[in-house]
Amino acid sequence: MGAQLGEGRIVVGAARTERADSIDLVRRWFDAMAAADLSTAATLMAEPCTITISGGHRFTRLEEFVAYGARRYQAVHKRADQFEACEAAGGLAVYVTGEMSGSWADGMAFAGVRWCDRFLLRSGRIVELQTWSDLAETRVG
Repeated sequence: MGAQLGEGRIVVGAARTERADSIDLVRRWFDAMAAADLSTAATLMAEPCTITISGGHRFTRLEEFVAYGARRYQAVHKRADQFEACEAAGGLAVYVTGEMSGSWADGMAFAGVRWCDRFLLRSGRIVELQTWSDLAETRVG
């Protein structure tokens, strides 16, 4: 009789889940954005892709989103602490949370600001990004 599974045999599973692939795609998008590599980031996004940020500001092109940020901030650095993926209406959702730091256009610094991004992916592309943060709270006072 042949050896049974568990009798000293090693079984390696090479399959990746759609959730893991989606998280990897979002990580690549974050890496490209941090490196100011908009062309690579754009290849990970569908056309059109809707981006909505705190305050209800809405964009359909990555360049519009980046230009809006350039008018508001001298610098923004996001640290991603957690990635989670789940099924969602219309695709797979990847939630990313963390803290950001940087400076407003007038040079006033901010740090320790909580944020959450929700990416909706369909057919291996980002079709929607919604982002929320406590950044407005740093301007109080």
